[in-house]
Amino acid sequence: MSKSTISLLQLFQMFPDTDTARGYMEARRWPNGPVCSVCGEPKRIYQRANGAKKCNACMTTFSVRSGTIFEESNLPLNKWLYAMYLLVTSRKGISSVQLHAEIGVTQKTAWFMLQRLREACGNDPSKLSGIVEIDETYIGGKEGAKHESATFPSSRSA
Repeated sequence: MSKSTISLLQLFQMFPDTDTARGYMEARRWPNGPVCSVCGEPKRIYQRANGAKKCNACMTTFSVRSGTIFEESNLPLNKWLYAMYLLVTSRKGISSVQLHAEIGVTQKTAWFMLQRLREACGNDPSKLSGIVEIDETYIGGKEGAKHESATFPSSRSA
Protein backbone atom coordinates (compact mmCIF):
# COMPACT_ATOMS: atom_id res chain seq x y z
CA MET A 1 0.00 0.00 0.00
CA SER A 2 1.32 3.42 -0.87
CA LYS A 3 2.17 6.09 1.66
CA SER A 4 -0.26 8.98 1.75
CA THR A 5 0.76 12.29 0.25
CA ILE A 6 2.24 14.96 2.49
CA SER A 7 0.62 18.37 2.63
CA LEU A 8 2.06 21.45 0.98
CA LEU A 9 2.74 22.92 4.41
CA GLN A 10 4.75 19.83 5.38
CA LEU A 11 6.73 20.14 2.15
CA PHE A 12 7.57 23.78 2.90
CA GLN A 13 8.66 22.80 6.40
CA MET A 14 10.84 19.98 5.04
CA PHE A 15 12.58 22.26 2.50
CA PRO A 16 12.54 25.84 3.83
CA ASP A 17 15.69 26.80 1.91
CA THR A 18 18.01 25.61 -0.80
CA ASP A 19 20.54 24.10 1.63
CA THR A 20 18.07 21.60 3.09
CA ALA A 21 16.83 20.73 -0.41
CA ARG A 22 20.43 20.17 -1.57
CA GLY A 23 21.11 17.98 1.48
CA TYR A 24 18.04 15.89 0.68
CA MET A 25 19.02 15.52 -2.97
CA GLU A 26 22.60 14.57 -2.06
CA ALA A 27 21.35 11.90 0.35
CA ARG A 28 19.10 10.48 -2.39
CA ARG A 29 21.72 10.58 -5.14
CA TRP A 30 24.75 9.54 -3.08
CA PRO A 31 23.59 7.46 -0.09
CA ASN A 32 27.20 6.38 0.61
CA GLY A 33 28.79 9.79 0.06
CA PRO A 34 29.52 11.82 -3.06
CA VAL A 35 30.95 10.18 -6.17
CA CYS A 36 32.61 12.10 -9.00
CA SER A 37 30.25 12.40 -11.96
CA VAL A 38 33.19 12.26 -14.42
CA CYS A 39 35.61 9.60 -13.21
CA GLY A 40 33.51 7.81 -10.57
CA GLU A 41 36.04 8.37 -7.76
CA PRO A 42 34.33 8.16 -4.34
CA LYS A 43 37.28 8.90 -2.01
CA ARG A 44 39.15 12.00 -3.14
CA ILE A 45 36.17 14.35 -3.04
CA TYR A 46 36.36 17.66 -1.20
CA GLN A 47 33.62 20.11 -0.29
CA ARG A 48 33.70 23.57 -1.91
CA ALA A 49 31.47 26.60 -1.48
CA ASN A 50 27.73 26.53 -2.25
CA GLY A 51 27.48 22.73 -2.22
CA ALA A 52 29.97 22.20 -5.03
CA LYS A 53 32.38 19.27 -4.79
CA LYS A 54 35.86 18.89 -6.23
CA CYS A 55 37.37 15.61 -7.30
CA ASN A 56 41.12 15.64 -6.74
CA ALA A 57 41.54 12.57 -8.94
CA CYS A 58 40.41 14.27 -12.17
CA MET A 59 40.33 17.90 -10.91
CA THR A 60 36.65 18.31 -11.85
CA THR A 61 34.16 20.44 -9.98
CA PHE A 62 30.64 19.02 -9.81
CA SER A 63 27.50 19.14 -7.69
CA VAL A 64 24.33 17.19 -7.06
CA ARG A 65 22.87 18.92 -10.12
CA SER A 66 25.53 17.55 -12.52
CA GLY A 67 24.08 15.16 -15.08
CA THR A 68 20.47 15.76 -14.01
CA ILE A 69 17.53 17.86 -15.17
CA PHE A 70 18.66 20.52 -12.68
CA GLU A 71 21.97 21.07 -14.48
CA GLU A 72 22.52 24.54 -15.96
CA SER A 73 19.58 25.91 -13.98
CA ASN A 74 20.01 28.81 -11.59
CA LEU A 75 16.77 27.99 -9.77
CA PRO A 76 17.08 26.89 -6.15
CA LEU A 77 16.55 23.18 -5.57
CA ASN A 78 13.69 23.79 -3.15
CA LYS A 79 11.70 25.44 -5.99
CA TRP A 80 12.40 22.39 -8.15
CA LEU A 81 11.08 20.15 -5.36
CA TYR A 82 7.97 22.33 -4.98
CA ALA A 83 7.37 22.12 -8.74
CA MET A 84 7.75 18.32 -8.68
CA TYR A 85 5.28 18.08 -5.83
CA LEU A 86 2.72 20.26 -7.58
CA LEU A 87 3.10 18.35 -10.85
CA VAL A 88 2.61 14.89 -9.37
CA THR A 89 -0.15 15.77 -6.90
CA SER A 90 -2.42 17.69 -9.26
CA ARG A 91 -5.20 15.64 -10.82
CA LYS A 92 -4.93 16.91 -14.38
CA GLY A 93 -1.38 18.22 -14.44
CA ILE A 94 -0.38 21.81 -13.95
CA SER A 95 0.02 24.63 -16.43
CA SER A 96 3.07 26.86 -16.58
CA VAL A 97 0.83 29.84 -15.72
CA GLN A 98 -0.38 28.16 -12.54
CA LEU A 99 3.11 26.96 -11.61
CA HIS A 100 4.54 30.46 -12.02
CA ALA A 101 1.89 31.82 -9.66
CA GLU A 102 2.41 29.04 -7.10
CA ILE A 103 6.20 29.13 -6.74
CA GLY A 104 7.01 32.72 -7.69
CA VAL A 105 8.95 32.38 -10.93
CA THR A 106 8.26 33.82 -14.36
CA GLN A 107 5.89 31.96 -16.67
CA LYS A 108 8.78 31.28 -19.06
CA THR A 109 10.80 29.72 -16.21
CA ALA A 110 7.79 27.65 -15.13
CA TRP A 111 7.41 26.37 -18.70
CA PHE A 112 11.13 25.44 -18.76
CA MET A 113 10.77 23.59 -15.45
CA LEU A 114 7.73 21.64 -16.61
CA GLN A 115 9.49 20.67 -19.86
CA ARG A 116 12.47 19.34 -17.89
CA LEU A 117 10.25 17.46 -15.44
CA ARG A 118 8.24 15.88 -18.26
CA GLU A 119 11.48 14.92 -19.98
CA ALA A 120 12.62 13.19 -16.80
CA CYS A 121 9.37 11.19 -16.69
CA GLY A 122 10.19 9.69 -20.09
CA ASN A 123 8.06 9.01 -23.12
CA ASP A 124 8.25 5.26 -23.62
CA PRO A 125 4.82 3.95 -24.72
CA SER A 126 5.98 0.34 -24.31
CA LYS A 127 5.80 0.81 -20.53
CA LEU A 128 2.01 0.64 -20.82
CA SER A 129 1.57 -2.94 -21.97
CA GLY A 130 -0.30 -5.86 -20.54
CA ILE A 131 -2.64 -5.08 -17.66
CA VAL A 132 -2.60 -1.38 -16.79
CA GLU A 133 -4.37 -0.11 -13.67
CA ILE A 134 -5.74 3.43 -13.80
CA ASP A 135 -7.41 5.30 -10.95
CA GLU A 136 -10.74 7.09 -11.45
CA THR A 137 -11.33 5.79 -14.95
CA TYR A 138 -14.20 3.71 -16.28
CA ILE A 139 -13.88 2.25 -19.75
CA GLY A 140 -16.76 0.44 -21.41
CA GLY A 141 -20.38 0.17 -20.35
CA LYS A 142 -23.52 -1.84 -20.86
CA GLU A 143 -24.46 -2.65 -24.44
CA GLY A 144 -27.93 -1.13 -23.95
CA ALA A 145 -26.44 2.25 -23.05
CA LYS A 146 -24.64 2.65 -26.37
CA HIS A 147 -26.35 4.89 -28.93
CA GLU A 148 -25.99 4.89 -32.67
CA SER A 149 -26.14 8.69 -32.69
CA ALA A 150 -22.88 8.78 -30.73
CA THR A 151 -20.92 7.48 -33.70
CA PHE A 152 -19.40 10.11 -35.91
CA PRO A 153 -19.09 9.88 -39.71
CA SER A 154 -15.56 9.61 -41.03
CA SER A 155 -15.95 12.60 -43.35
CA ARG A 156 -18.18 15.65 -43.41
CA SER A 157 -20.30 16.51 -46.38
CA ALA A 158 -19.99 20.10 -47.53
